Amino acid sequence: MMNNLKRLVFLFFLALVLVSCKSPKPVLSEDKEKTITIKETVHDTVFKIQKDSSSYKALLECQNGKVVVKNVTQAEPGRTLKSPKVRLENNKLNVDCELKEQELYARWKSQQVKETEVKTINTTKFVNYLTFWQKVQIWLGRIFLLVLVYYGLRFIRRFYHLF
Repeated sequence: MMNNLKRLVFLFFLALVLVSCKSPKPVLSEDKEKTITIKETVHDTVFKIQKDSSSYKALLECQNGKVVVKNVTQAEPGRTLKSPKVRLENNKLNVDCELKEQELYARWKSQQVKETEVKTINTTKFVNYLTFWQKVQIWLGRIFLLVLVYYGLRFIRRFYHLF
């Protein structure tokens, strides 16, 4: 019976020693913050159109007091201009050059999407570590407590054997 009690006390002490070997792990907490930024930009531009010209050369002659076109020597169209329209009416010269309307202004939008993720990891640092002497005092206190429990149980056993 006494051997069983010694074994039980020894196993209890061994379990207590094994439990106290674990070192504390730092507590980790993680915060994530996600930000999406959309930047919209309006672009515009002006297209340059190179100059263009058309020409018309002719010989004029006077007949019966009126001016008439005698001979057309040159009529050249431009890149976008047609050959000029020439009219002589009542001694007046009319020259028409037509150019179709052109778009000179362009406008568009562009979007830039920027994702930013901020990750914050907080770790708990243990500042108050026990010194070697403090650990020795704690262990001696535990051993003393076990010895007190052992002698307390022996005393109670003797007390119950008397009755």
